Amino acid sequence: MKLNALHKILGLIMIAPLILWAITGLIFLTKPGYNNAYEQLSPALYHFDKTARVTGATSWTDIRLLRTVLGYHLLVQEAGSWKHLDPFTLEVKSQPNPEQVKALIQDATKASSGRYGTISTVQDNIAITDTDVIITLDWNSLTLRQEGRDTRLINTLYQIHYLQWFGSPLPNTLFGIFGLILLVALSILGCATYIRGKTNERTLPPNSEL
Repeated sequence: MKLNALHKILGLIMIAPLILWAITGLIFLTKPGYNNAYEQLSPALYHFDKTARVTGATSWTDIRLLRTVLGYHLLVQEAGSWKHLDPFTLEVKSQPNPEQVKALIQDATKASSGRYGTISTVQDNIAITDTDVIITLDWNSLTLRQEGRDTRLINTLYQIHYLQWFGSPLPNTLFGIFGLILLVALSILGCATYIRGKTNERTLPPNSEL
């Protein structure tokens, strides 16, 4: 097969991925809506009105004493993972009930009600708002993670850009490698076609027609 014909075929195959790469790349450079989509949500904290004396274990590598709308919390890191304790008894705090999760999240989102609205459902420390934002509570570290429609859209664009078009890692990896091979082949064929064209121009006799 001639170089020109092969180059055209690869160009037609790659036209859709190249257009998608260009569009998603522009979005990644300008980052429209990223601030809201990836906003770092944290529980609202309050001043202490009690004194807690904490005797730390030698295995604790980090200690955090906090007060939220749910009361006092002692977070300790041990062997690389967080534990949520009662600061007065040092007993492990039990998982919150749905009403407690709702109270904690509503308190954390009250300053951004336009984005988060009100909580519709709570199950397994996961709240869904009437604005379709999913908020997940990690009780052990007392941290919140939010994901809205805009977050899911941007994550999908990343999957498109990096050729993560399948549901499992291996096909995604193979497809990505295949796409890169085609892109490199397209570039090499383009250079080869250009060089061959220049070579033919130099070897044509004067006044000859192409």
